[in-house]
Amino acid sequence: MATEYDINKLAALFAGARRITCLSGAGMSTESGIPDYRSSKGLYNTLTSEQVFDIARFRRQPELFYSVIGPLYLSILKAQPNAGHVALAQLADRFGKELVIATQNIDGLHQKAGSRVVHEVHGTMDTLSCQDCGSQALAKSFLNELGKGEVLRHRCGGVFKPDITFFGEQLPAAAFSASLDAMADADLVLVLGTSLQVHPAASLPDARRDGCPLLIVNRTPTAMDDKADMVFHDSIGELLPQVLAQMDHGAQPGSQRGQRSDYHSALFNNNPTHLQRKNDL
Repeated sequence: MATEYDINKLAALFAGARRITCLSGAGMSTESGIPDYRSSKGLYNTLTSEQVFDIARFRRQPELFYSVIGPLYLSILKAQPNAGHVALAQLADRFGKELVIATQNIDGLHQKAGSRVVHEVHGTMDTLSCQDCGSQALAKSFLNELGKGEVLRHRCGGVFKPDITFFGEQLPAAAFSASLDAMADADLVLVLGTSLQVHPAASLPDARRDGCPLLIVNRTPTAMDDKADMVFHDSIGELLPQVLAQMDHGAQPGSQRGQRSDYHSALFNNNPTHLQRKNDL
């Protein structure tokens, strides 16, 4: 677990940043009761495999997708944001940060928590598109069918596909481009709840400018741990609220919200190796 020293350091880091860009993944939502994909208790190790999200397979046999994912789909639609989602939203609402979230998640929980700028690089489960006529519908209109694992169909007879990016499909171009721009403009980049194994989304943090700090919070090691300034293998929903609470108390005497503190400058300009410590919890 992060120490008091770590929390103070993170609070100063957050306070000193004006533009914060976050890449979030499935681990962001596990504390809302939504399983991740690749952990020992994840979806691919307990319920199904990656093939269930293969677009060619979906087009051939949509009944396999809905029979497996339908009940889970229903639980995702009913899920509520956890303390980590709320803390991120508060960075903008309470502390005036320019927060941009690029999320691999398809659950809409960032928006439910109040975050206003969210780029869904893997799409959303909230809406559906008919594969025959192109009509769209809200997934919440099919709660009964989802609970039964039935194939969702438009009145034309065509199969509804969730507006998520299946394997074999292109990512939403506008969302991905906006995410790249946000990474390049950031004063601070956060990677929360992703092992950074799914590309091209996993490459987004590499778009940050030279000298921009990178903070990773994930239960397990990631592909960028060695590139990060700080790494915590910890609970997002426990860590972020502690950081915001410390910001409320003032991470550094004399520092102001939204301004880069002297402490922040010392950490990243005068002694950058000071933040190379890795917390392998």
